[in-house]
Parts: sequence; C-alpha cells; structure tokens
Amino acid sequence: MTRSNRPATADDSGHGGLQILVGAGPLRLVADEPVEAGGLDLGPSPHDLVAAGLAACTAMTLRVYAKRKGWPVGAMHVEVTHERAFGETPPDRFTRTITLGGALDGEQRQRLMQIADMCPVHRMLTAGVRIETQEAVAA
Repeated sequence: MTRSNRPATADDSGHGGLQILVGAGPLRLVADEPVEAGGLDLGPSPHDLVAAGLAACTAMTLRVYAKRKGWPVGAMHVEVTHERAFGETPPDRFTRTITLGGALDGEQRQRLMQIADMCPVHRMLTAGVRIETQEAVAA
C-alpha cells in the first residue's frame, strides 16, 4: 500500500469565517467558498482542491507514461470542473478535458486518453474511499 507521509492540514483561525489555511506538502494557501456560499472567495473551495488534485494527477500520469514510451508529447492542459446535481446518484460530477500537444498520432492520443483513467486520484475517486476520523486532544 502506498502511503503519503505528508499530511494535508486545515487550520481555522477561530474567527468564524470560512477562510481556512491549508497545508499540502510544501504549499500553504487559503481555501474559501464563493461569496454566494457564504465565503469571501479568497481561495479555492474544497471541491476546487479535489478537482485540482485530479487535474494534476492526470497530467503527471500522462507525462510519465508518454516519457516511458518515448512519445513526443508537448505541452498538456488538463481542466477539471465540478458540478453537483441533486437528485442524481452520485450527485457530484467531475468533468475532465485533456488537451495534448505534440506530434502524436491517433493511436497514441487514444491510448493516452485511456491512460488518464489510470491516474491514481481518478481510480480513488471512482472506487470510493474509506475515511477514518479520530479526535486529538488540543494542546
């Protein structure tokens, strides 16, 4: 089993707003909700962060595969959007659009689109996850 040794963190200042300081690896940023959802729109929403994780993992997976095959992939662009459709099961839908640069032939492009579904974050999201929650004592 692969395990991340770098926990993601979320710190709330205690002031009652939705602005949360997020830590992910060496990165620190503010997560927030849009104004219409009660936030100040100072940073990505939690769903935006999941979408970004899927986009990043997809691009990395495609790059590693193409490099291993020696395929001439140029710049790539992966865009992921999130929508929630109440009444549908499941209600959340991520739409991923992949733009591949480089002198790839049709078979290479088709194979890379298949490989996109093998990205670990895609596989995790489609398989479902188990979340275990435990309480820590405040210092």
